[in-house]
Amino acid sequence: MKFFRKIRQNLLSERKTEKYLKYALGEIILVVIGILIALQINNWNVEKNRKNAEKVIIEQLIEDLKKSQTELKKIKVSIEEQAKASARVCHAFFKNEVPNDSIYIYMRIPLGTVTFSPTLGTARSIINSGNVTLIQSNDLKSKITAYVETVEFKLKDISRYEETYFRNGQIVLKEVLQFTNLVPKEYLFHQTKGDTPLVSDTLKTDELRAIPYVIEKIPFETDLKEIFQNYKVFSAYNSFLIAHRNSANRYNDILEITNEILDKLEEERAKGE
Repeated sequence: MKFFRKIRQNLLSERKTEKYLKYALGEIILVVIGILIALQINNWNVEKNRKNAEKVIIEQLIEDLKKSQTELKKIKVSIEEQAKASARVCHAFFKNEVPNDSIYIYMRIPLGTVTFSPTLGTARSIINSGNVTLIQSNDLKSKITAYVETVEFKLKDISRYEETYFRNGQIVLKEVLQFTNLVPKEYLFHQTKGDTPLVSDTLKTDELRAIPYVIEKIPFETDLKEIFQNYKVFSAYNSFLIAHRNSANRYNDILEITNEILDKLEEERAKGE
């Protein structure tokens, strides 16, 4: 700065106005170039930080979605098996012969339910915080937002099927059948003697059990012929079928879009490597 100031003073003292103006213009150009270089360096740093943040976000999203992917595959298979078991029970009503005791297995399978909790922490966090803008690809940003909204919508559908059909099926079935009607008589026969197969020692206390470990008789007996002439039983399993079949379809939808967005994320990760 002292060097440049000395040059200016010399030019002014010598009254070399034209040279002074040229020099001043050159100095301005140098300052502008310096500012532009500083801005460029700053932009490089900002972009570097953005890319690092984007990389972390993409890695977290991939980790979250892979967890969801694994759980979805298991749940989809489980619910499809429940739907198939319900269908098998319904089909038995349309056959001439009364089903044998193996039908009890299929009658118990649809009675349970599963809950899927998607791992959406990272996706929701970047959307709510606005950090989704750190992702450069507009297509990927749109897909992440759409994914969260679609999953939540599909889960509401599944919840509706559960409340409308599955719960209704449970209520109807309880009106006409008891638990002992869905267990082979051979199993209950062992229980009358206290040697029920596959019962662990921890379950051999009666303090918190509705059905005692040792029973003296089989209550509420209903044979298979009677069960498969009861419309309410058919109606209950038809409700289970609808609930599980539709839920399985929705879980499959979620799995497909999870696979799709995972592929896209892995493409973006490969680009950044």
